[in-house]
Amino acid sequence: MLTRYPLRKSLPLLLGCFALVFTLMLITMQLPRSLEQALQTWREHSGQMLILVQGSLADHLRKGRNEEMETQLADLSSIPGVSWAMVVDEHLQTLAATRLDLNPKQLAVANNETLQSYIATASNQWLGRGTQQFVALYPLGSIAEHGQVSLLVNLDFTPLLGQIERNSWLLLGETLTLLLVLGLLLNYLYRRLITQRLARLESAARHFSSGEPVLDVPLDGHDEIGNLASTFNTMMHQLHNRQRALSESEALLRDLINSAPVGMLVVDQELRVEQANPAAAALFGCRPEELIGNIPEDRLVERNARQRLQLTPANIPLQLTAQRGDSQIPLEVTYTPFQRNGKTQLLVLLYDISERIKAEQRLRFLAHFDPLTNLANRHYLLQRLEQVINADCPLSLLFLDLDHFKRINDTLGHELGDHLLVELSRRLQAQMPGHSLLARSGGDEFVLLLEGADLRTAQQFAGQLQGSFSDSIRIHNYDCHITTSIGITTFTPGSKRDASELLKQADLALYMAKDQGRNRIAVFNSELSAIAEQRRQLENDLRRALLQKEFVLYYQPQVDNQGQIQAMEALLRWHSPLRGVVAPSEFIPILEETGLIIETTHWVFRQACRQARLWAEAGQSLRVAVNLSPLDFRQADLAGSLLAILDEEGVAADLLELEITEGALLDADDEVLQCLQRLRDAGLPLLLDDFGTGFSSLTHLLSFPFDGIKIDRQFVAGLPSNEQAAALVRGILTMASQLNLLVVAEGVENEQQAAFLRLNGCASLQGFLYARPQPAELCTIHTQPGYLLKLPPNK
Repeated sequence: MLTRYPLRKSLPLLLGCFALVFTLMLITMQLPRSLEQALQTWREHSGQMLILVQGSLADHLRKGRNEEMETQLADLSSIPGVSWAMVVDEHLQTLAATRLDLNPKQLAVANNETLQSYIATASNQWLGRGTQQFVALYPLGSIAEHGQVSLLVNLDFTPLLGQIERNSWLLLGETLTLLLVLGLLLNYLYRRLITQRLARLESAARHFSSGEPVLDVPLDGHDEIGNLASTFNTMMHQLHNRQRALSESEALLRDLINSAPVGMLVVDQELRVEQANPAAAALFGCRPEELIGNIPEDRLVERNARQRLQLTPANIPLQLTAQRGDSQIPLEVTYTPFQRNGKTQLLVLLYDISERIKAEQRLRFLAHFDPLTNLANRHYLLQRLEQVINADCPLSLLFLDLDHFKRINDTLGHELGDHLLVELSRRLQAQMPGHSLLARSGGDEFVLLLEGADLRTAQQFAGQLQGSFSDSIRIHNYDCHITTSIGITTFTPGSKRDASELLKQADLALYMAKDQGRNRIAVFNSELSAIAEQRRQLENDLRRALLQKEFVLYYQPQVDNQGQIQAMEALLRWHSPLRGVVAPSEFIPILEETGLIIETTHWVFRQACRQARLWAEAGQSLRVAVNLSPLDFRQADLAGSLLAILDEEGVAADLLELEITEGALLDADDEVLQCLQRLRDAGLPLLLDDFGTGFSSLTHLLSFPFDGIKIDRQFVAGLPSNEQAAALVRGILTMASQLNLLVVAEGVENEQQAAFLRLNGCASLQGFLYARPQPAELCTIHTQPGYLLKLPPNK
């Protein structure tokens, strides 16, 4: 009950209750007990005195000393509590008394007979006259003339007990006064040491709970409350710091939520919006406060949006559509349940997936269509082709390729080439018949799928397409003349061929059209399949040849005007165990197409290094020329790999020279130029091979650091009778002399050609006139000055 009141009231009340209980206990228990104890004490004390007086009076009585007896009685009456005393005989006659008017018969203690009987018993007796008055009877002995004599004493303890009671009440009053003073002092100390200090703590806690700034509670002392105040101050500061950190965190979280690009809604179990961030409002084209209280039907297009949300598990994306003005926005919606204030709420995340849908559509488009021309790509073509084949419908497949399209990219740029492809796609699409598909296979290749068309229809349509390209196409002020090569294959119901095989057949027919001189139409037949199989087998044999080291190097000398050998050109040969000696024109193109030429070039260069070192150790310091393929420049670090081989083989760089065809320079960039410069700086001479047969030869001489050129054999073959060939060779030699370039003439087969070249200043000659290519072990080198070199004929 006391806990209902503040401590400053409960303690005085408690002290008052304690004083009241204490007073009641004294009045009801202690005071009667003290009076009873006092009465008992006085009786015992009086009894002891009376026994002493009894003996003295008995002695006075026996000796007849009445005066002494009266004196003794007078002394006895002076004792507190003794009202009177007398000595009487058994006939109740007074023998001596403290007063003359005393008569035992007048006493109201008992009747005379009873009193006489008490005296006759000759025993000590206390006869009560109330609770606090007594008559004590003490026998003094027997005297002949009087009989049994006794002492009668009237004892009245009322005054004494009244004084004791007054003293007790005084003590009680003093005690209560002391308790009151002590209570007031305790209350003062209690208020000073406990309640006021606790009130300060309570006031500080109340101020903190109301959000007011926290101040230290100024409580001194090292007692429990002082320690509590110190702990309270520390706790308040910690709580304040945590509250401030929490407030800052909440502010940061609120700012993050408000600035988050993801729409966020807090909804109740009925999906009614309770909170919304600006991103969510932006999705619906309104302010955040306008979303408060909304339900799904208010802002979403789907009428069953509520049911779909309620049936969808938590954190599982659900696609819905938001209504924003007159437009609709696709949304991805997920929700996560959480508890707040004992209620379950949902955090709903809204993502605008418009861009993602567009990207997915774009990816689906890119997966099936060409981004440049918007035509079907190879993947979509194969799918459609499989569908037609599975339906067992006849079809014709036309594989169309633009002739010399690379030349347009090289001369006019790839951007113009792309515009040309777009225009060609538009023209082709305009000519496509119904139930057909036009696809871009890649680069400048197009595939036309004609459903239900037989071979004759396909050939007629291919002829029409070629005829439509007879006129030039104007792109950005350039007139582009285009011709096409077309390969055709057909499918008839019941044929056991798949889409990939049909496409491969059309591709083989296209290659045949190109081999026939381009701007041709070729139809696939069994011979093309056999050729393709032979080509595949040749490719497999070449891979095995490279692994099993079936390649060998032949060497053909390059001599000067005096017949001295200046260099030996390393030429690759293949001695196949199954095919015998295979001509380079048969296998080198396959090496280049398959990419095996890069590994082969490394092997050739290493073998050439070793042979040059052997000749140098034998006293013949001859340079060995190695041809580089255009594909060699596509590797990451051609210069580094070649220089590493030189270092591994321990050969000086001036013992090797490199011959680069013009085809390798058509698409050359800064990396190719840096590669050539690095090789030349290392000491390797560089020669431009097949000079005059490619494009922009003079530009190459200006752009790349060549040390010499090689005149192609087709110019040498017409010397000296062909005036045009002679004029071209003279021009090349004159130009090389002015540019200080070494000139090597290839294909010298007779003395007339050699004489013409020497007469016009050609420094180095190479051909069958001097020696055929042969292995190094069969080369017998004669280098005596003044003699024309003659090597043994090739066996």
